[in-house]
Amino acid sequence: MAARSQPFGLFERMLAGRYLRAKRQHGGVALISVISVIAITLAVMALIITMSVMNGFRETLLSRILGVNGHVYVDVRYLPGDEVARLAALAREAPDVLHVAATINAQALATSDGTAAGVVVRGISREDLQALPIVANSIRSGGGFENFEGIESPSILVGDRLAAALGVTESMAISILSPQGAATPFGLTPRRKSFLIGGVFSVGMAEFDSALIYMPIEQAQILFSRGDGADELEIRIRDPDRTVATMMELRNRLGPNVTIYDWRAKSQGLADALVVERNVMRLILMILVAIAALNIVTGLIMLVKNKSRDIAILRTMGATKGAIMRVFFMASASLGVIGLTLGLLLGIGFCLNIEVIQNTIQALTGFDLFPGTVYSLETLPARVEWGEVAMISFFTVAVTFSATLMTAWWASRFDPVEALRYE
Repeated sequence: MAARSQPFGLFERMLAGRYLRAKRQHGGVALISVISVIAITLAVMALIITMSVMNGFRETLLSRILGVNGHVYVDVRYLPGDEVARLAALAREAPDVLHVAATINAQALATSDGTAAGVVVRGISREDLQALPIVANSIRSGGGFENFEGIESPSILVGDRLAAALGVTESMAISILSPQGAATPFGLTPRRKSFLIGGVFSVGMAEFDSALIYMPIEQAQILFSRGDGADELEIRIRDPDRTVATMMELRNRLGPNVTIYDWRAKSQGLADALVVERNVMRLILMILVAIAALNIVTGLIMLVKNKSRDIAILRTMGATKGAIMRVFFMASASLGVIGLTLGLLLGIGFCLNIEVIQNTIQALTGFDLFPGTVYSLETLPARVEWGEVAMISFFTVAVTFSATLMTAWWASRFDPVEALRYE
């Protein structure tokens, strides 16, 4: 009978399903099976959601940082303007270089009606600023680049959080105080100049929206005593992840005396922290999946104990040890597959609709789940990486099958004589 059945055939599948559905009074473990499925479902769901949110957070954060900042930098401080222009022209000829902009970056103090805030002033030309879509496309209606150039009546662009903190808006004036002062008979005095706000932008990252001011580079040169020079050449390339080859090419073109570095050097701590956090969180949640798989082992052990007489009868009728092992393996492994499937559906569905879920929870509770001042981003990002999903699926199946295989093998070793001795 069972001995002549095909491996994983109809008889073995039927017997595994019957054992799995058996009620407690019939020696079954239906309740434990349900709990096991729920545990694996929740563990896989938590793993999918957490890794997707962390992937989305990293991708969104880096895209905002690389959207505002450059990919490769050339230090041109203390160089005259014609030398800066020559180096910029040479950099534009390098392969994979998309854009080169001379910039000035300096800290200052912005004041308006007695309110002050520390700011980062970025001097840049109008054409180079328009080449930053993340900034140019986020300027609120009513503002723009009309007066963002030249010496006469220049305007500036400020982040929306900074504008709100200072209580200003478009067409209003703020004063910017430079720490690089002018030498006078009475000592060094800071420079102060008033600017009209030509526009308010929002890139969706609190670090920039609350502190960044874009100013025409001519005005920044005057305010921060840069002469006709600049601080850096901001270079954008095709692939921000492949900066090493570009830096080597630039070093060959610009000479060995020029300092060249990439965005990782500026944000190394943040990039490393995101990678370490993601790896540690993945490890912790994988341990959670393994713990959930132990529930299946517990249920299988109880099932084998309750079905010891059935095992003895099947063995007496000619069922092989392999058939018994496959029956109990299928009975338990199917719980892992069901839990994995439900976990994938719920986890992926949650990630694809995370913004709707976030808004609904905030509307019902009135609690901001993802404050921008804490996490630097305005919305909770989620990015489902299908390679990560495949890895989670493989790990869950491997852990579940490995956990149940040993117990099923133990069930197949039952001695039918000993099991029927007292029956």
